[in-house]
Amino acid sequence: MLDRIREGSQSFIVKAILVLIALTFALAGIGGYITNQPEPSVAVVNGEEITRVEFDRAVENERARQQEQFGDFYATLAADPGFNRQLRQQVLDDLINQKLVEIYSRDAGLRVSDEQVKAAIREISAFQVAGQFDNTTYQMTLSGLGYTPDGFAELMRRDLARTQLLQAMVESEFTLPSEAAAVQRLVNQKRSGAYTTLELDKYIDAVEVADAELEQWYQENQQRFNVAEQVKVEFVQLDADVVAESVEIDERVVREWYDNNQSRYQTDDRYRFAHILIEGEGEAAEKEAQEVLTKLTEGADFAELAAEYSDDIFTAEAGGDLDFIEEGTMDPAFDEAAFALENVGDITGVVSTSFGYHIIKLTDIEEGSSTSFEEVRDEIVAEMRDSRVKQAYYELQQKVSALAFDIPDTLQPVAEETALTVRQSDWFNRDSAPTALNHPAVMEQLFNRDFIDEGLNSDLIEVNDKQAVVARVVDYKPASTKSLDEVRAQVLDNVRTEKAQAAAREDAEAMATQLRNGESLDVELIALEAIDRRNSEVPRAVVQSLFEQAVPAADSVQVAVTELNSGALAVVQLTDVMAGEVDDAMQAQMAEQLTNSFTQQSYGAFIEALREEADIEIRLDARGNTTE
Repeated sequence: MLDRIREGSQSFIVKAILVLIALTFALAGIGGYITNQPEPSVAVVNGEEITRVEFDRAVENERARQQEQFGDFYATLAADPGFNRQLRQQVLDDLINQKLVEIYSRDAGLRVSDEQVKAAIREISAFQVAGQFDNTTYQMTLSGLGYTPDGFAELMRRDLARTQLLQAMVESEFTLPSEAAAVQRLVNQKRSGAYTTLELDKYIDAVEVADAELEQWYQENQQRFNVAEQVKVEFVQLDADVVAESVEIDERVVREWYDNNQSRYQTDDRYRFAHILIEGEGEAAEKEAQEVLTKLTEGADFAELAAEYSDDIFTAEAGGDLDFIEEGTMDPAFDEAAFALENVGDITGVVSTSFGYHIIKLTDIEEGSSTSFEEVRDEIVAEMRDSRVKQAYYELQQKVSALAFDIPDTLQPVAEETALTVRQSDWFNRDSAPTALNHPAVMEQLFNRDFIDEGLNSDLIEVNDKQAVVARVVDYKPASTKSLDEVRAQVLDNVRTEKAQAAAREDAEAMATQLRNGESLDVELIALEAIDRRNSEVPRAVVQSLFEQAVPAADSVQVAVTELNSGALAVVQLTDVMAGEVDDAMQAQMAEQLTNSFTQQSYGAFIEALREEADIEIRLDARGNTTE
């Protein structure tokens, strides 16, 4: 099954679908499964909860993914409350879908064998070192999460069961060669025809507009002239990067710090061990361990005995190798016995631990090393600078906060005491704020009516880890609608344009009727000879109209009227359709694209059916707060 999953999961759409079943790890994180404390839930799906912890981790993970995808532009997106609402809703929908698939898989009786679980665990990159499964990393990771190997294996078992279900759906879709060829012929189709355009300029000059028409158009489109509430503010901006410019690091201090912290730049000797584990707590297990030890003392090979007797399935095949481990990472009894060995090849007696009975062998010693001052000097300087910048920035925040609070109706004392500049903004609304103020928390404060009426300094508002502002509204304009007199020129222009378009459309429809009746036109048509859908030399609207028209019958003429981006009208006639050529080299790619499309449709229909039959309770409001 795992081989088939791997083989069938290479296309883009398959990867997109299969990533949903990985939400347990990639989005919600493993930690959500290991707490026994009741957590607030954001949704209940068929009686099973999706916890707030899962949801918050999923949101943060998705934000990190999008930040990596969009780069610097992500900051602009993240400042938009609508974007954040949409992100939270998408993550919640994904978690609900994942839960539905999990429940369906379980109810369908899908099962995964122990061998499949072991193979899947070995392939998880978090448990690998240099591309190979590392048992020490595996044990340490699970230990750090407070998770037992058996519990984690059960979690993997459920995840793989969901994978089986989705993989079966993915592999059930296919595309016939004839289908791929038919789509190619359609996509590569070429069409011929002709067109002419009716520009608005000659119509606009002939348009007459009465005052009553202006008034009527203004009343019908008054919302176009709504003006959002606006503010003018004065503010100071705190920037850690600016603070950093004044921070200097004394070279003598750097050297002194290195001398006093050399332990940070020295590595201790590393020890590598192998072991043979006999699980159990009774006399039988201890007796078996003693028998194995006897064989070792008689000269038997440790690796061969590990492969034959060890109950540690992840190390037995490698001769019991545990790789290099640090003291304190294993069971205390194990650590005490293992690190008491002095020479490579030394073997302990039988060691009793909470996992069973071990026989441990020291297989390698790697001597420690020391890093010179010259090698780490830049690193130390960077750490010192970072620490001092953070401290200086924190102190500046405290000072600004105190000054802004003590003298709340002006920011001038802040400027005088800190050398920060008080900046004055122009009028702006929620959608046109200056960059320094364009943050949801700042906008919420500046457009709060109580805050506006007070006219006092705000508290320190952190925009991000490195920037903060203190602001005060100095003037305010409530939301309003511009009067007709203010926008008369704009209204006149719109009315004239609409009337010109109506006149042009009337003429265009008359031309189209003439062509359908086989009559000639007074204007010359521009010929279109065998153009394809990707043609960029002809106006895009003309190309779209040409390919949207039905294939003309032998005794009919196909004509349509379309509007160009400029507002002009075009009369487009279709005269001939030529089937596209089939490119054999593109057949496989086209078939894959169609299969991916079919798979996406099937998956969407499957999820929609599950949601229609499910009992789903959403406990999250539009602001992202739980409502239970």
